[in-house]
Amino acid sequence: MRLDAHVHTAFSKTISDRYIRWSLKESYNSPQQVYRRAKASGLDLVAVTDHDTVSGALEIAHHPDVIIGCEVTAIFAGDGVPVHLGVLDITENQHREIDELRHDVRELMPYLRQEEIFTTLNHVASRVSGPITAKHIIALMPWVDGIETLNGAPLPSQNRTATALAEAFGKSPVAGSDSHTLSRIGRTYLEADATDRAGFLDAVRQGKARVGGNHCNCLTLSSDIVRIAACYLADGIAKFVRNPFDVRNRAPALMLLPGIPLMALSLVGAAIYLMMEERFNRSLLFDLIAKPGSSVFELAGNQ
Repeated sequence: MRLDAHVHTAFSKTISDRYIRWSLKESYNSPQQVYRRAKASGLDLVAVTDHDTVSGALEIAHHPDVIIGCEVTAIFAGDGVPVHLGVLDITENQHREIDELRHDVRELMPYLRQEEIFTTLNHVASRVSGPITAKHIIALMPWVDGIETLNGAPLPSQNRTATALAEAFGKSPVAGSDSHTLSRIGRTYLEADATDRAGFLDAVRQGKARVGGNHCNCLTLSSDIVRIAACYLADGIAKFVRNPFDVRNRAPALMLLPGIPLMALSLVGAAIYLMMEERFNRSLLFDLIAKPGSSVFELAGNQ
């Protein structure tokens, strides 16, 4: 059986950048579109893991092959550094508690352990969630069950770093496309020898699942940028037509003509971003080597 364990819908929070977060979404896919695309891609199980919400997953939870998940933005309260934790097979009540506790990992991690919620550290070698360091990673190792060793958005080198961490600490490997568009759903996946949903999740917990599929490259990232930008413009034009007097709806209309040729720059933007990601990955590797067993947060002491 196959599952793409990291997929976003329009219910994910808006882009975090303060200059554009007022209007640009991380995804424009409906949960129904995600479900149909996942099944068409040959996935046996479907997970929706939006940022800090399960509202999208609940819209398709009536399907027996759907797994309710979430990508939790957890905060190290001492320095404000965020990390992204993937949780799978949770209830709506559990999510409410998680959302209350996620602002302090010292409170969140014991709750996840108590509830036996399968928890992974996502895209660990990427700066996408924040300036994570070796100290943050080591502090989380006693508490997480798995590490996302194959994410479809980072570079192969970043996934190799994640794989090395999983092997060093004996964590279950997990894979997902981290897709914010429909095009990459199912291209990165987790596979296990199972005949039903429960058996699949057991195999994942026991570290018996296998990762497979694609890494990121400049062309796939550029393609995603263009698709998100196109969805933003289309969504904005539709809102402008419905209510042209709302000043918030005028920006996409004004950006339409100059925005189309600017999409050609997406390849340049993708190349610059990936170079910065590679630099972050190398810096993190040096940090991990320099501080192999340190944990300023001492989360392990609360185990």
